[in-house]
Amino acid sequence: MSSYQFHWNYAKNKEDGTPDTNWNTAIANEAFRKSIYYGLNLTDYFARFNAVEPLQCENNGFTCRNLVRTSDGTDYVDLVEDRLELPASDGTNPRRYEADKAAEYKKQAMEELTALGVTFPVDVDFYVPGANQTQLDNALVLQNSFDKYLGSGYVKFNIKTYISSFSKEVREPRVQSFCINGWGADYNDPKNYLGQTVIGNDNAWYSSAYSNINKVEENETNKELLDSYRTYTEMVEKADAITKDMDARYEAFADAEAYTLEKAHMLPCYYNVGWCLTRYNAVSYTHLRAHETLANL
Repeated sequence: MSSYQFHWNYAKNKEDGTPDTNWNTAIANEAFRKSIYYGLNLTDYFARFNAVEPLQCENNGFTCRNLVRTSDGTDYVDLVEDRLELPASDGTNPRRYEADKAAEYKKQAMEELTALGVTFPVDVDFYVPGANQTQLDNALVLQNSFDKYLGSGYVKFNIKTYISSFSKEVREPRVQSFCINGWGADYNDPKNYLGQTVIGNDNAWYSSAYSNINKVEENETNKELLDSYRTYTEMVEKADAITKDMDARYEAFADAEAYTLEKAHMLPCYYNVGWCLTRYNAVSYTHLRAHETLANL
């Protein structure tokens, strides 16, 4: 199983290669990120992967389930979710979705960002392969969710396409506002996930290749973002230093993961839930039952 997230690009460029200051200033703002974190209802998007039970795809963490368990059998992801204090599922909406809280953060973000010169709506550029109709359809559903739950006057979701290489055409020139990417564990430990998003480490794949957090300029606008990433990195490093007491190790990693999620450094999206296809022939079954009935007469 892989765990998929939105990975924000904190050092985005426009297509002409110049910095996208409007986006970069907005995404560095915690209230802006949290307005999306709490306000974006992804149920319709989940349905693209499981039309029968969309919420089976819901993901509220970075790590995936069944990675590791504590000595009493508790799944590590449950440790993270307990710290996030997510409400019980209502069977209709994702557990993270809280419209009232999102509205408060949206108001705060608009006030803070307007003072910094950000103009609304903030353009959100999302790239898909132009020749892939399924990906285009998925993006249209996502666009509709942004418009419906966040408002087109707040963010403007732009579907953009690349020809053949996401790496060459999108990731390396850093033109995406975010991408949705999944991670499957190479080994059974939370460090395998959390180590990919720390700051100041060239081996941290997501930080180096997707969020570009190491390229964010040191200034007053970005101070809160960079400080929170440094705090998170310190928490990950301290957790990784615990090697003899695995329960303590997992608890410390759960603290770090909950912290980065509460800061909305990324947005958990979905699990790729596998399907099991079965075949049921109603006509054959009816004929079989009829034969059985006649044989018993």
